[in-house]
Amino acid sequence: MKESALPVLLTKSILYNLIRCVGNHRRLESRIEAEALVEIPYIKYLLDVFRSNPEFFTAFHIPAEVCLDAEVLYRLFTDQFQMLTMDGEKCFEQVKMLKQDSRIKYCFKCSIHFYRVCNSDSKALNLSSFT
Repeated sequence: MKESALPVLLTKSILYNLIRCVGNHRRLESRIEAEALVEIPYIKYLLDVFRSNPEFFTAFHIPAEVCLDAEVLYRLFTDQFQMLTMDGEKCFEQVKMLKQDSRIKYCFKCSIHFYRVCNSDSKALNLSSFT
């Protein structure tokens, strides 16, 4: 796995959830609830980490005057999903975050390569091919 200039927020659990959800949609474009990918306790943990470590604001280029909340973290996940690659190829052509009422959803447009992986046997998947 190549090193990122930013701390990586995506966990194996998030990647497995993503692969499962994309596989369940059976098409290249999917809308997925953020909570289906990222568990609420992890969001709370990250909020605590960011609030107690101001250097994270600098690392992620978050202005100090921004009120840190879950939506800010979900936007960071959007950026990290967009940067996700597998075997040197981007996993997504496009990733958007939508806020509908108080719900956050991600809109993914998968690469054909990633889509095929999501529709194969995801239990046999080795996540070491992701960077």
